[in-house]
Formats: sequence, structure tokens, C-alpha cells
Amino acid sequence: MSNKDKMISALKKIVVPELKSRGFKGSFPHFRKQGGQLGYLLSFQFDKWGGGFLIEIGVAKVNEEGKVKIDNLIRPFQKLNAFHLNNRFRILEHKNGNKDWFRFDNETQNLEEAEFMEIAKNVLPYLDVADDWFEKIKQKQTVR
Repeated sequence: MSNKDKMISALKKIVVPELKSRGFKGSFPHFRKQGGQLGYLLSFQFDKWGGGFLIEIGVAKVNEEGKVKIDNLIRPFQKLNAFHLNNRFRILEHKNGNKDWFRFDNETQNLEEAEFMEIAKNVLPYLDVADDWFEKIKQKQTVR
């Protein structure tokens, strides 16, 4: 099993149940939930060079038929992911005063399963960052 596969497995065990408890539906790496006319999207993106991931989130306006208009295309909300949106927010890990991808791969070391699980646990507080961002967008929509 590759390190990426091990990281995905840890995220599925630790983070996905928390997303589900917050009302998100979907399967890894794309999740969505709807609250009234707003649809909340959260997607994991892995570094194409390996060893890291980040979380992209976004909000879409959903019409009565459950569809979203993006770039003059109408799509069902249930088929969207955060990457479809032009306006989205990237959640990066904050470490030592810097923002970076959540890192899990290091050429000089072979990580054990417990270390992947620990990295996944470190993602949990960032779900609160996502919730805060979703709430700010919701408040802006309410004001308009």
C-alpha cells in the first residue's frame, strides 16, 4: 500500500465520520451538504508530486430543483465538488507560523499507520475553520 493510500485510509477512519456527523454526504474525496438555498462543498486535493494534501471548500447557490448555475452551465448539486466552483477557499495546515499542505510523506522516513492516523486527527480542528468560513458566506447571503 502506498503512503497516499495509507493517508486516505486514515482520513476515511478519522475525518470522514466527523464530516458525516456534521451533515455532509458523499464519499472520499468529495463531500457536500445542503442548507436551504446554499450548498456546501468540501473536497480533498492531493499533491500531484506526492506527500501532501489540502482541503478545498466552497458554497454554491442551489435552486428549487437542486441545481446550480456555474459559468452558464446548469449542474445538479449532487454531482458537484469544490473544484467546480470559481470562488473557493483553500484550507492549509498552519505550522511554525507558516501555511502548508498537510504533509505525510518524507523521502527519508517510512511512516507507520499510527503516524498517518495522527496526521488525520490533526485535520479535525480545520473542519471548524471550514464551518466558520461557511457561516461567513451564509451571513453575506442573508444580508443581500
